[in-house]
Amino acid sequence: MRKPIALGFYPSDANELEVLVSSLLKSEKRIKSAVACIAPHAGYMFSGDVAGEVYASIETEKRVFLITCPNHTGIGEKIALSLQDWETPLGVVRNAKLFADELPVDESAHKYEHSIEVQLPFLQVKFRDFSLVPICLAHLSFSELEELAKKLVKEDIFYIASSDFTHFGPSYGYMPFFYRDLRKNVEEVKKLDEEAISYILKLDARDFYEHVTGTRATICGFIPITLTLLIAKKMGARKGVLLRYKTSFEVRKSADFVAYAGIVLTK
Repeated sequence: MRKPIALGFYPSDANELEVLVSSLLKSEKRIKSAVACIAPHAGYMFSGDVAGEVYASIETEKRVFLITCPNHTGIGEKIALSLQDWETPLGVVRNAKLFADELPVDESAHKYEHSIEVQLPFLQVKFRDFSLVPICLAHLSFSELEELAKKLVKEDIFYIASSDFTHFGPSYGYMPFFYRDLRKNVEEVKKLDEEAISYILKLDARDFYEHVTGTRATICGFIPITLTLLIAKKMGARKGVLLRYKTSFEVRKSADFVAYAGIVLTK
C-alpha cells in the first residue's frame, strides 16, 4: 500500500478534504468526448481550482485512469510503474495492475513523489469507483516517448498528465528577464506559456517537446505532457481545450511563482 506523503498539499481530514474538493469541482463546460487531460499538482490553495475545473468538465464512462507525472526526486527508473494500491484520506484507490509486462516496476520513484497523489482526491470525489495506473517519468527522448505511447494506448483508459507550467524566479533558477514591477514578470511568463500551450492545443507533440527542450522552459511535466499528446492523437483526439490558466502570484505575490494550466484533449 502506498501511503500519502503529500498531506499539506491538501487537507488530511477526510471530511474537510471532501468538502474542499467538492467546492473546487466547478466548470461551465461539459466535455463528453475527452480522452485525456493536463492538470496541475501544486497545493490546492494555489492550483486546486484549476485542477477542479478540469475534472469537473470531463464526462467519461471510463473508470481506469492512467496518470503520468514527472520525477521531481530523481529516485528510481526513468520509466517507473507502480503496482501498489494508493491511499488518501478519502480511502484506497485500487491499482489496475496493467502494463507490468511492458514497463519497469519501481515503487521507489513514487515513494516521495507528490504529483500523482494530489490528483487522486479529485478523481475520488468525482468518479468514486475507479482504478489507477501510476507512472513516474524522468527525462526521455522523443523517440523513447513514441515507443512508450505505442505500449500504453488502450481504448478503455483515460489519460492524465500531471504538470505545472513555468516556474519563475530566483528560487527556481529561472529568470530570463526580471522587472521590479513583479506583475510585469507574470505578464511575460504568460506569454512564454501561451506559446507552449499553443502546441498542446494543436496536439503537436514533437513541436511542444522541441520548444521546451530548445528554450529550457521550466514546465516540470513536459515529458508526461508530450507522452499524453502522443497517446491522445492515437486515441482520435483532434484538439486541446484550455479551461483555465493562472499563476501562484494571484494567491501569494512574490518574485517566485509557478504557472498552472488546465487542458482537456478531446475528439
